[in-house]
Amino acid sequence: MITNRFTKIFVFLLLIGGFATLSFAQQNAQALFDDANEKLGKGNYQRAISLYQNLKDNNTVSGALFLNMGISYQRIDSLGKAKYYFLKASQFEETEQQAQKALEFVESQFSRQSAVLPKLPWDIATGWMQEHIGAKNILLIGIITLNIGVLIFIAHWFMQAYPKILRIGGLSLIIAALLIITASFYTQYISERYSKAVMVTDQVAVLEEPVEEAPVVSRAYEGYSFTVDHRQSNSQQGWSYVRMSNGLYGWIPNSEILIL
Repeated sequence: MITNRFTKIFVFLLLIGGFATLSFAQQNAQALFDDANEKLGKGNYQRAISLYQNLKDNNTVSGALFLNMGISYQRIDSLGKAKYYFLKASQFEETEQQAQKALEFVESQFSRQSAVLPKLPWDIATGWMQEHIGAKNILLIGIITLNIGVLIFIAHWFMQAYPKILRIGGLSLIIAALLIITASFYTQYISERYSKAVMVTDQVAVLEEPVEEAPVVSRAYEGYSFTVDHRQSNSQQGWSYVRMSNGLYGWIPNSEILIL
């Protein structure tokens, strides 16, 4: 009895300590964020960036954090990094509109603009599903649809009314479900293999091979957007295999870009 009592007290104290530590960490993060905002308001942009980066390194992230980091980099004329953090902020509902307006302004400030090829319809659909639904939710929809289809198909064996309609309807739902499930796996594959990236330095050569002496495919400038192929990139340390917005492919040093 005494042992059980001490065990319960010990667990209780651990829980209290854990909650207290979490509360202190949250208060400390908020104080650091407020301090960074104060530095931003006073024009001490480098110090503000340092404080924001500290929060980011500790995984205390939010739309407001990324938005303010973008503003800080914009004020010191580091437009590539400003674009990167505004893109990060646009992924949060609470800062999406502000970040989109800031992105429009930053894009207008770049001295060089890249040619942009129109996306294929399937790429547009996949991107929309990634952004608005997510692979897991698509898979869940597919599984639910599949179960409904199977139940309707089985029902045509037992219901005398409209057996043909039930059979065709059930088969149609099963086929649709399989297509939805396939789309979910493809969406997950695309999200794991490819990422967006932003050029954050002045300019760099995009090369045919991941070596400095390789032939030049094209030149990239601050603010250019890329699609990084992680499967290809993993074969070469320090380099990323990218698709430029004009459709060209090549290698670029990791130090030149930030990956979203």
